[in-house]
Amino acid sequence: MNYEFPGALPNQNIILTKTCLIEEANCVLIIAFYKGKLVLVRHHSRGWELPGGNREEGEPIIRTVIREMYEEAGGELELIERIGQYLIYEQGQLLFVKNIYISKVSALRELPKGFETEEVMLLDTIPKQSEIMEDPAFSPYMKDNVYLIVSEWIKEHPFRVGQ
Repeated sequence: MNYEFPGALPNQNIILTKTCLIEEANCVLIIAFYKGKLVLVRHHSRGWELPGGNREEGEPIIRTVIREMYEEAGGELELIERIGQYLIYEQGQLLFVKNIYISKVSALRELPKGFETEEVMLLDTIPKQSEIMEDPAFSPYMKDNVYLIVSEWIKEHPFRVGQ
């Protein structure tokens, strides 16, 4: 099943699916759990959000997941599973193809210097969409239906179990 809805930013449209619509993703979104707690990062200008980012040229997409998790949260990943993909269109042009991954973090190290995030937060519960929408501390990227729908997909996922 595909979902279609407006993006977080003006003139954006998103298509979200559990399947892979386009093989070559250029970005990743990581829903990471450390000891059963959701990992959020605070971007220096956008606020609290899920880790993720752009694929570097020639980089395998799974390597992008590993690199972005380290750069944004100091996280080392133990398990990684692709759970979906979304396409971001702006004024009819496809801009981003983001693979969505759920992961289990084996270790959180000191936050690397020189990257765009300033802090890591661990949450016992996944915030409700209404909480995120009302809180200006959250990034606009958390305020579209991607987060709402994907948080339902992962409710019973085994990576959420703490150890």
